[in-house]
Order: sequence, then C-alpha cells, then structure tokens
Amino acid sequence: MSEVFSGRNGLYALLLVILLMVVSVAVKYVRMNSLTPGRVSSELEDVYERVDDVRPLSLLKAQFLIEWGNYRNSGECSRAVASSRNYSGNGFEGDMYVVTYVDSIEFPGFLPTISRQFRVTRRIGN
Repeated sequence: MSEVFSGRNGLYALLLVILLMVVSVAVKYVRMNSLTPGRVSSELEDVYERVDDVRPLSLLKAQFLIEWGNYRNSGECSRAVASSRNYSGNGFEGDMYVVTYVDSIEFPGFLPTISRQFRVTRRIGN
C-alpha cells in the first residue's frame, strides 16, 4: 500500500484528490445557483396551481398564503423552502410572492464558506 503513495504514484494520488475536490465544489456550486432556485420556483408553481381558480385577487392571495404555509410546514417541501421560514422578506410585494432563503457551500478545512441569499418570485393572479 505504501508504494501507491510514494514517488510518481503519490503525485497521481494527490492530483486525483485535487481533481475530486474541484469537481465536488463545482457540483455544489451548480446545485446552489441553479438547481435549488429552480426547485423552489417549481414548488411555488405547484402550490399556486392548487389555488389558481380562486377569485377575487384578495381571496386568491389569502388562499395561496394558507396553502403555501401548509406546504412549507409539511415534510414534502425542499430544505430551502423549509429554511425560508427563518428569513424576513418572504411575502407579497404587490402581486408578486417572494421566497427568500440562504444557501451555502461549506468547504472542509482551509477554504472559506460561500453563502448567498436567494429571492425567488412568482406573480400571483395574471
């Protein structure tokens, strides 16, 4: 086993470890910036489709808030939606519903953590 990490094989093992770290960080970065906001947006859309036929607009907003609150407190929602309960900035801004949450990438050891706040919006009542 010691011959794997000695000489030239040790260099290859080190390069492999570095490559795996870079790929891991790249995957986490794509998840944080593309996949998770897309999932939150689709969750908003799914909840909105449940109440889309309610009229007038004020009743639609109230029913949406009830459905969204029930969904956000259920076990079905994503981690980002569940964590959005802890951040201010969630709610209606005119006819737009805003979901605010924080996501981060934690690096083991020597690199700092990347943390970013996201805002996902959905127009209510077109």
